Amino acid sequence: MKGISSRTLQGILWGWVIAFEGFFALSLANVTSIDGIGTIRASTFQLAAMQLAALGIFISAMWAFKMAFPELDKPVLIKIFNILTYLAVSLVAVEGVAVAVLAGNMMITDFGGVGKKWIVLAGAQLFGIGMISLRSWRLRNVRPENWLTDTLGQIAAALIAVEGLVAYGIAGTTRVIGVTGFQESTMASGGLLLMGLGSLIFALWTLSCDQWFAPKLPKLLNGWPSMVAMTVLGGVIAAGCVAATFFVGPVAVDGVGSVTKIVVVAGVSQLFALGLVTPLLWKIRKEPLDRHYLSVLPVTTTLSLLAFEGVFAMALAANTYIEGLGGILESTFRSAGAQLLVLSTIALFAWMVKDSPLLTRWPKRIASSTFLVATTAIALEGLAVILMAVNIRIDGFSGVGERYVVLGGLQMTLLASIALICWARTHGITAGFKLAGIAAAAFLVLMLPVALLL
Repeated sequence: MKGISSRTLQGILWGWVIAFEGFFALSLANVTSIDGIGTIRASTFQLAAMQLAALGIFISAMWAFKMAFPELDKPVLIKIFNILTYLAVSLVAVEGVAVAVLAGNMMITDFGGVGKKWIVLAGAQLFGIGMISLRSWRLRNVRPENWLTDTLGQIAAALIAVEGLVAYGIAGTTRVIGVTGFQESTMASGGLLLMGLGSLIFALWTLSCDQWFAPKLPKLLNGWPSMVAMTVLGGVIAAGCVAATFFVGPVAVDGVGSVTKIVVVAGVSQLFALGLVTPLLWKIRKEPLDRHYLSVLPVTTTLSLLAFEGVFAMALAANTYIEGLGGILESTFRSAGAQLLVLSTIALFAWMVKDSPLLTRWPKRIASSTFLVATTAIALEGLAVILMAVNIRIDGFSGVGERYVVLGGLQMTLLASIALICWARTHGITAGFKLAGIAAAAFLVLMLPVALLL
């Protein structure tokens, strides 16, 4: 059907999600007490849940109507439907912000208590769904050049904005136990900054496809300035997360509760990954979704995962006991994660610039050589981890068995090998480097059984 597209299907799906959340809230509706607000009647709760469900149903219905009648010759009716749909998805986003900002601990009659953090999360994800739904409806008549990259890009941007809203919603006097502390205003400002960065990234993804803005500003929205902007925005987020690894520990937030160190480590690492993939997804957004794309996407994915692991190790760093070797200091542990991060970042940068028209023959060869050396080094480190695998114990975390250390080294080598093979199959690589990349990957994979047996 002519009316079916990735945006149409996603729009219907998001509408169903909104409706489901409305019906779920309706099933819980009862007299509710909210800290900082007071008591609300069951009828008020029911009315709020019903209007959310109605918004979801209406949004899905409008997408279904758009799919069934893609070229309806009723301009007045279409204009009315468009305005109503814009209002509906905007209202969902605004309600999400309101819920996150006004959230407090709740006590629902015949159900029990719900912590403030869960209410903030519920409001923030509703805001994210509203953002994506608004973009989808705005671009309903524009088919993306690559629907997979377009979808991943908008979700990554929305997640950054959502996490910023979550940080603002739960902001309170924060203590990183054993490390430092932050005032409520600092947490709130950080959340707003993150939300603003995510919103700017989301706006670039939207304007670059917009049927009104894109033709008027082609060089700005689809040329090198947009690539620079995405790199700066994503780089600020990633750099902030790397800096945050030096202050990671168990966190206690007044009025919200506490979380363990591993949860904080995971949160910082995934936010770093979102910032890192922002310019990478932007670079490949116009790649056709064909066989060649199956070589392009894995390079981005595997190296991003390796960089994520580097930041994860930096954040988790602590004094560590290695069986049969002795103890190593936190700084040594952190250095190991940092060098994995540096090697992965160097490889990603070399991959991003390999097709640049500014590079002549020799600079392109240097870029290819850099990628080859950095990625091979990561794979060799994975083999070294397998060979030296023993039980380890990390202070403030727990023990890690030998088998898990082996799995860590195994996935490092496999990810780097996949990156080498896929890189060798992409455009812009000379025959000599293609052969070198495939040969290096084959050698590394063949060495895996030997390393596992030793």
